[in-house]
Amino acid sequence: MAVERFQPGKTILYRGPHVDDSGKTGPPVICDVKPVIVVSDTPELLSFFLAADTPTLFSRPRFAGQPKPWGPGEWDLEQNTWDRWNTLHLVVPGEWRATWVMWSPTWEFLGWYVNLQEPLWRTRWGFDIRDLQLDILVAPDRSWRWKDEDDLQRSIECGLISEANAEETQRSAAQAIREIEAGTGPFADHWREWRPEPGWTVPQLPGSRQLEEVLRWSPEDAFGRV
Repeated sequence: MAVERFQPGKTILYRGPHVDDSGKTGPPVICDVKPVIVVSDTPELLSFFLAADTPTLFSRPRFAGQPKPWGPGEWDLEQNTWDRWNTLHLVVPGEWRATWVMWSPTWEFLGWYVNLQEPLWRTRWGFDIRDLQLDILVAPDRSWRWKDEDDLQRSIECGLISEANAEETQRSAAQAIREIEAGTGPFADHWREWRPEPGWTVPQLPGSRQLEEVLRWSPEDAFGRV
């Protein structure tokens, strides 16, 4: 079946299902929803723009300071506003990571953020992302540091992330570091100058009736990996 690709400028939903590799907590539960604008949807590159001031839904722990992973009954899905950065998400189909190119709301370049994640699932809403906890923070001069190593280790120990997926995560992180240090791929200088189309406006979450559907995870919503 031919893939129906999203056109540039279209608003889609970037959902985050909470997935448990151990199977102990049952089917995935939606723990994050972000409306984003499609920049490109091609076999070579998926890119999405998440504008500052975009309304989102995100998970918040019920107990302040509670380390990840959060289990059932330990978090709530709440409304929020993505107000820190203008963010361009770059994903090469099949790769176990996304690279965020980040600017302040006034377009001062802030650097990059490597989000280790499984390859995306294309859905009727947009794309689903399964986060794998580990991240890499990259400054504008391409100096870098790890983020959330402890969260990854705890997720492995409790079975949330399998050993096989953890190994794939580490391989993808190592490749990202090679590209960071070489200034290639998403870390090339030209990405600093990217800007959204002038007519694009800040996207909104769906209305309450459609949002109920969005928050009911179903395997029938997905069209396969990208």
